[in-house]
Amino acid sequence: MKSAIIGGGAAGLYLAALYPSATIIEKNAECGRKLLLTGGGRCNFTHEGTPEDLLPHYNGSRQFIRKVLYGHVPEDIAARFRALGVESVCEDGRLFPAGEDAHIIRDALLRRAGDIISGNAVSVSWDGSIFRIALDGGRTLAADTVVIAAGGSHYPQTGSDGSGTRLLAALGHRITPIRPALAPLRLERKLTPAMGISLEGEIRAGRRACRGSLLITHDGISGPAVLDLSRWIGDGDEVSIRFADADIRKLRASSPKKEARNALPVPPRLAVALLGPLSRKNLGNFSRADEMAAERSITSFTSRAWPIASAAMSTCGGADTSQFDPATMESRLVPGLFAIGDVLDVDSNTGGYSLTFAFASAYAAYRAIAGSR
Repeated sequence: MKSAIIGGGAAGLYLAALYPSATIIEKNAECGRKLLLTGGGRCNFTHEGTPEDLLPHYNGSRQFIRKVLYGHVPEDIAARFRALGVESVCEDGRLFPAGEDAHIIRDALLRRAGDIISGNAVSVSWDGSIFRIALDGGRTLAADTVVIAAGGSHYPQTGSDGSGTRLLAALGHRITPIRPALAPLRLERKLTPAMGISLEGEIRAGRRACRGSLLITHDGISGPAVLDLSRWIGDGDEVSIRFADADIRKLRASSPKKEARNALPVPPRLAVALLGPLSRKNLGNFSRADEMAAERSITSFTSRAWPIASAAMSTCGGADTSQFDPATMESRLVPGLFAIGDVLDVDSNTGGYSLTFAFASAYAAYRAIAGSR
């Protein structure tokens, strides 16, 4: 049986390592470009816990996601990588390869993969028995089974440019409207003087809030807490950020001769970005209005925000999961057609959850395809 995998990202590579007789079609010069960026380049490839522990970290059909995860749990994923020669280290439940380099994960999968064709899948047609994949440059490839593993739509420089959902839509599948997820935010009120500072805090949009690490960027803010909240933020929505708890009146009483930037519970550069000239004023000279302004800036900084789609690590929306069998990842509309990973309407928080779903969905497809030989 001739099988083709469209997309050599995390899900496609995992499937190819399990089933090396399949052929990968990859548009980039190298496979796994996005995989190399995960976990800050360290590759947090899964997260400890049972599927029930992991489920709250996903968005999408819980029933669908649960069935996929139970078919290949994090222990199975870690064991699979050990079989490929990759030992893991654990950090707060997150598993990284020993050596903490994403290349270790990518290269271990590549060593097991079979043929890789460089090219862009322009279209996929099905005549009831055989798939024909049209590639750029006029090339074609015939296959008995086709797996769409082309990722989401919001990281085009890695190959996740929406091509997978377009292929599925052309074959009759519903596509849930797509927007960025796991994205940094551009802020209307810039904090540029504090660029590069990382600290624990909380970001809120409407009734939703995430607490964790915040990273100030040149035009906005990033970090795990921001990425997790970004799926709920629309263009121009207001966000509120709590950088620290602060009681300026108590600080004024205890350190009246200190400049605010050196006395407040945030790094001095962030104090300057938040308070401006007020940050250079001695606390003892603060008026009550100054106290209130400083406290408000630190505990409830507000700004309009825009998710930076081009830097989103994932996608909200995608192929409607009700049209796929979670036990096999096979389309309910087109026999022999499968979809795995980010191309589906499933997204998650940071922490290895996205890769866990990618690998688990790839394993489900592998069992179905290999079992049909």
